[in-house]
Amino acid sequence: MNRLAFSTLPCEGWTLDAMLELAVRCGFGGMELREGAPWGVSSDMTAEERKRALRQFERAGVRVTDIASGVCFTGLAGDAAQLENLKGAVRLGHDLHAGGVRVFLGYFTVSRDQEMPAIPYAQLVTNIAAACDYAAPYGVPVWIETHNEFATGRSLRKLLDDVGRDNCAVIYDIIHPLEEGERPEETVELLGAQCAHVHVKDGVPFEDPLRSSWKYTRIGEGQVPIASIVETLERAGYAGSYSLEWETKWRPELQVPGMEPETVFPDYTARMRHMLETLAKRGI
Repeated sequence: MNRLAFSTLPCEGWTLDAMLELAVRCGFGGMELREGAPWGVSSDMTAEERKRALRQFERAGVRVTDIASGVCFTGLAGDAAQLENLKGAVRLGHDLHAGGVRVFLGYFTVSRDQEMPAIPYAQLVTNIAAACDYAAPYGVPVWIETHNEFATGRSLRKLLDDVGRDNCAVIYDIIHPLEEGERPEETVELLGAQCAHVHVKDGVPFEDPLRSSWKYTRIGEGQVPIASIVETLERAGYAGSYSLEWETKWRPELQVPGMEPETVFPDYTARMRHMLETLAKRGI
């Protein structure tokens, strides 16, 4: 199986055919679908539109790794609306044969000194369990991304255990635990078999220590030890996709000439193929 994938986040305004053509041309086996009309697929699609989209994926030989929803649970009153959005994404995932549906937890902040409401942990656990229970009959797992207050394996290990659902897993976005000072080896060990999907990206810390995220770079030009992380994952038995999440929509540093998907994606697949082939030759 071709385990390389990409998020369609930077393909806003593209047709599904154009995204699939790019996937095939660059050597990807999977696509992580940002949910929403600007990205070609949404929970508002009719049954016939979903069937047509599924046929497009099947003809191209590209699988849907997951539905990258923008659902974010905090344990507060807004979670009721988020659960309804999650339900739509789950049904879409079922119809497109997706491997999971991505969700976030907590608050998106840009500075470590931002004051945010406390997260009612027990209610958050209850709400995630309810989301998993809804998703279970559809066969579409709920994948929590390492992000915000739950960016680390340490924080997610307790949460996963407390939620206690077999269909609750994690998208390991490799940069976010590093931003919180957690070593990749620790993250991988703590997530164990519940690491279902991996986001690959690279970057360097901002000079301002209060910035809660790193400055993104092209793959191979930052301080994220990608090769070491991939080897750690492979040794641990990880068998999922390695998905490039190229955040041009959110990151000004990527909104410059030479950072377009058409330029960046072929370099990514070449690097990752070489990395995985090298490990395979070593018996890893």
